[in-house]
Amino acid sequence: MTPEIRRARTAFWWVGVIVPLALIAVANAVMLAWLPELPDPVATHWGGGGVDGYGPKWMPPVMLAGLGGGIVVLFASIALFSHRPPQRGADASTPQPRWSTTARLLGAVSLGTAGMMSALTVAIVGVQRGLPDASDATDIAPWSPLFLLVGVGLAVAGWFLQPAVERPAEASGTTAQPLPLADHERAVWMRTVTIAKTGQVVLGIGVLITTAMSALLLAQGIAAGWITAAVTLLLVILVSTSLTFRVRASSAGLRVRSAAGWPRLEIPAAEIASTRAVRIDPFAEFGGWGYRVGTDGRRGFVLRAGEALEVTRTDGRVFVVTVDDATTAASVLAAAGRR
Repeated sequence: MTPEIRRARTAFWWVGVIVPLALIAVANAVMLAWLPELPDPVATHWGGGGVDGYGPKWMPPVMLAGLGGGIVVLFASIALFSHRPPQRGADASTPQPRWSTTARLLGAVSLGTAGMMSALTVAIVGVQRGLPDASDATDIAPWSPLFLLVGVGLAVAGWFLQPAVERPAEASGTTAQPLPLADHERAVWMRTVTIAKTGQVVLGIGVLITTAMSALLLAQGIAAGWITAAVTLLLVILVSTSLTFRVRASSAGLRVRSAAGWPRLEIPAAEIASTRAVRIDPFAEFGGWGYRVGTDGRRGFVLRAGEALEVTRTDGRVFVVTVDDATTAASVLAAAGRR
């Protein structure tokens, strides 16, 4: 690990983990000190006619700790797990750790989100101190721009407090040579690729957090729980259909299809201009896993770091899919494209 990357990781820990959790802890300490002065139940939501949602006194600090802390943990998991250093004893061929712009952005957003949620929750509780009935609480909706400004300001500060790390240029793979085949021969190459374990862990944490949020909000009768539940359902569908893909290269061209049947992509042999095997860093080049659009315009299914098949179409568009033995697949498709 280079000193530049070590500094970036240290800055992320402070900006994206330590300070956000400290803000949440301080906000919770303030609210716990105010508990004896609060009505029971407390107001948790305001509508056009005033307070229209209530909950127990302990709900605001628990929600802040669970939701705010969960977001910080989720973003930290994505950034740190996806940029893990190689294990002790790894050989020289093991890819060295990097740090990406995506990780820097996650740290900044984590700080901004924690600050905004802490300020908002403290304000919700603060306007109810000393009230005998929570329905008399002042509506905090007019203050919303202020909370948003706090979040944006902290996120911008978090971005500049982290150093930028330049991604070193890598040698690109050479164009694949067609697999030598007789006129009567046809080649078919097939592989199955599954999203990296790091991605599985991070996506699992995301589903767990949104599921817990939905259950908690719905249990309290808060209407926003239905929105969270819909987001959770969508996330479950996207995750379940994007874990495993089957890749097939043949004289017909390239076909990539999810184990669930969708999403899928097909490139006919007549549309293949060139192919090659390349190496990919999901976060540094594509910002994550799944169907992604890269910083250089490439599109494709990026499920892990390492070897990938890259296909350039006759219209100039470039598609990639991370898969083992990409060199052989590239040769098969090069032969199909030549024919």
